[in-house]
Amino acid sequence: MLSQRKEMKTKGLLSTAASIAATAMVIRTIANDFFPAEITNYFSMRLRSLSHRFSSQLTIVIDEFRGHVVNQVFEAADAYLGTKTATPSIQRVKVGKTDKDNSLSLSMDRGGTLVDVYENVEMKWKLVCSQVPSHNHGDVNSSQRSEVRHYELSFHKRNKDLVIDSYLPYILERAKLMREENKSIKLHTVVYGRWDDDGVIFKHPMTFNSLAMDWELKRAVMEDLEMFTNGEEYYKRVGKAWKRGYLLYGPPGTGKSSLIAAMANHLKYDIYDLDLTDVRNNSDLRFLLLSISSRSILVVEDIDCSIELENRESKEAEAHSNQGDNQITLSGLLNVIDGLWSCCGEERIIIFTTNHKKRLDPALVRPGRMDMHVHMSYCNASVFKQLAFNYFGIRDHGVFEQIEKLLEEVNVSPAEVAGELLKKNSNSNAEAAFQGLLKFLHEKKEKGEEETVNIPSSVQFSTISINQSSRGRGRGRRGRGPFRHSGR
Repeated sequence: MLSQRKEMKTKGLLSTAASIAATAMVIRTIANDFFPAEITNYFSMRLRSLSHRFSSQLTIVIDEFRGHVVNQVFEAADAYLGTKTATPSIQRVKVGKTDKDNSLSLSMDRGGTLVDVYENVEMKWKLVCSQVPSHNHGDVNSSQRSEVRHYELSFHKRNKDLVIDSYLPYILERAKLMREENKSIKLHTVVYGRWDDDGVIFKHPMTFNSLAMDWELKRAVMEDLEMFTNGEEYYKRVGKAWKRGYLLYGPPGTGKSSLIAAMANHLKYDIYDLDLTDVRNNSDLRFLLLSISSRSILVVEDIDCSIELENRESKEAEAHSNQGDNQITLSGLLNVIDGLWSCCGEERIIIFTTNHKKRLDPALVRPGRMDMHVHMSYCNASVFKQLAFNYFGIRDHGVFEQIEKLLEEVNVSPAEVAGELLKKNSNSNAEAAFQGLLKFLHEKKEKGEEETVNIPSSVQFSTISINQSSRGRGRGRRGRGPFRHSGR
């Protein structure tokens, strides 16, 4: 009996609700038919305003664009909410990928809602999309409609300060880190006097783990890069532009380009490869510098060979005053890398490479311009062991001692050693590869092609140096301050 009464009561409530809904639809239809749209819109707005006045919820609208510029808060929210798509409150998810992404990206679909929790406070997100008709009536595609999107973030009014001062900045920071992790490194070059807009994806596989380089020298470079990237406050305190210069010098085939690739992959910085012969004058050079993004590496390879920037103290410099159409001067280059224009951008690295350091003007490589001088020398025991591990996964072998002894007596580049190992590039041929390398080194020694002593790899911080050789290790005194240099 009791259950029958409950059933009848439930049916009555449902019937009443249906009647109210039907009545509301009839009233809405009559209002739309007999009253102007302005009047109905006015009453609708008043009703919404009245309901909002008594509501405890506050809603923030985040438009996709601010004028003609993309709203960074919308972009950050879109990326951040993509990581929350596994929550039960969301049922539709969009997936996509561009050339710039390393992995698939997820995002909310139109009309989707999602509840996020931040510091025990519920944040309700909704993606609202509206269609805007095209105003180009003369176009055959004028029937096409464009979409305008915005996020609505709703929360309790008492949490307004938490959202504005903490939650939204947190989302901006999280999105920034996500973009860096998912970023594809781009390689840019100069085309018709300007940087190419899109560049090409930099897929060089070299990392510091696989870089065949003297271990102590590699560690010094990595420590310097780490201190540079964490040195924003330091640079502000000492009043210097947040940039760092590296001079990589040494014989051909010693790994200068490989080191640049490892640095870019380690920092996830884009590379801007500058050929000075493609630049007409100092003004164009300055424009190119201003066009470089922050968190990037500017590379000028073989700077002694591209244009005549000879050492002004040498007699040969006087014989090379005519450079044809290229009007870049040493003074112009110095002003770009270390003058007033060099502060237009942050967290930039400038790298010069050369096979002949002595050909460069001292003003070009002095501290403050090229802060760290890295001498990439011939192959030693440390470099060879890294190469052997890269190619064969072997860290020790019976012939290593003979090979290391010969490397002390013969000047051979890491590229030459790698070339010999590549001839037998499978684990089953490791023994044959090492024997072939031994034969190669013996032949070089017998031919007496190398007449100079093997100069060890080294790194210099201004007047401070760290030298490494295959026989021993020596470390210079470190300077004060987080960057171990004495200033400009």
